[in-house]
Amino acid sequence: MRLFLLRHGRAEPFLANDASRALVASGREDVRNILTRKRDAMSAVTDVWVSPYVRARQSAEIALDVLGLSAQCERVSDLIVPEARVGHLIDALYESGLESVLLVSHQPLASTLLDTLCGSSAAHDMRTASLAAVELDVVAADMGRLQWLLHP
Repeated sequence: MRLFLLRHGRAEPFLANDASRALVASGREDVRNILTRKRDAMSAVTDVWVSPYVRARQSAEIALDVLGLSAQCERVSDLIVPEARVGHLIDALYESGLESVLLVSHQPLASTLLDTLCGSSAAHDMRTASLAAVELDVVAADMGRLQWLLHP
């Protein structure tokens, strides 16, 4: 599997309901720019899994546009919210049988997923609008090879 991991762009300040925070203009621009830089490398993406939070959904909409994918490629999942359990997400990815997928998520899940898949003792810094690519022969902990990690 070729896994791409995008952390949502910059969002509004914290609100009473964290899930409803929307992207700010600079956050939209950062997401579009980083995806455009790697559009060719992501040409095989067939599915986009996204957190139900507003800022992640907005980032996924930009990804669908940049990658030329239809909205039918999007799957909204609670497996990708900030506090989700990495093991459950890894199991779902394994069971999916997908060849190439983009996850649009949050911290701390994004860094924890990279650390778990790539078996690195160093923490991966997933800033807003950061984009990573991981190659996995088997979707499991310590089986990933980080291909690149870009920040806006």
